[in-house]
Amino acid sequence: MEQAFLELIKSRRSIRSYRPDAIPKELLDAVLEAGTYAPSAMGRQSATIVAVTDKAVRDELMRLNEEVMGTQ
Repeated sequence: MEQAFLELIKSRRSIRSYRPDAIPKELLDAVLEAGTYAPSAMGRQSATIVAVTDKAVRDELMRLNEEVMGTQ
C-alpha cells in the first residue's frame, strides 16, 4: 500500500459540526465527481448522489429524517 495513502487513512477524522458557509462550487463538483466514480459492490450499484445546497431544504430533510429515525 502506498505510504501517502496509508497516512491519509490513519489521519482521517469524522466531523460532527460544520461551518455555516457554503463550500466553493468547484470543490463540491470535485467531491461529487469522486463519488460518482467510487467503486460499489461488484460494480452492480450505480451511484445516486443528491447534493442539497439550499439551507431550507436541508433543514426540512433533517427534520423528516429525525422523524423517521425517532431522534427528535
